[in-house]
Amino acid sequence: MAEHDIEIPDWIESRIDSPNNERSLTQRGVVKEFLRDARPFYSITRLQAEIKKEVSKDTVRSRAGELHERGVLGHEEINNGDVYWLKHPKSEWPIPPDVEVEPKRNKLTVEEWQKRPYVRFAAGSVFLAIIGTAVTLVGTFQTTGAYQLPFSASNLIAAGLSAGIISYIGLFVSGLVWLLPESVDYERF
Repeated sequence: MAEHDIEIPDWIESRIDSPNNERSLTQRGVVKEFLRDARPFYSITRLQAEIKKEVSKDTVRSRAGELHERGVLGHEEINNGDVYWLKHPKSEWPIPPDVEVEPKRNKLTVEEWQKRPYVRFAAGSVFLAIIGTAVTLVGTFQTTGAYQLPFSASNLIAAGLSAGIISYIGLFVSGLVWLLPESVDYERF
């Protein structure tokens, strides 16, 4: 498709200068390059190479800067270079206007769910219950005389049962927090 065959949309046409034949590169020429190619963005060097005219980088940068000031092009400085893209009113860069964006989901991912405070607290409570059960079993086996530890069997059993009770309280509290309405902002935790 030749450059003169490219039709400039109204939202751009109303923002650019009328053709000026005295300039080696016009705003219209830069816009037509963006419309001609399906690239989502251009660096100044790439844009200069695609224009196929003998123009300097400064001229290309100047026209791109003018179009940025007029709201036709978006601009970002990335890695010590400038990147420009068409600032289409129906899209957010770098998403082109012809791409349908997936709507925001309202369900949690597993990772987001695991970061919830009540889930972490419940996981800690389950871990404490496992440790408490193990300590209680060690204390019980010690009463049979199978082996001797520096701790008394009654102290081990008491510590294990205490850990179990605390873990059940933790699970109960986690359940209460889970039942609270979703109006609680968990993102700040």
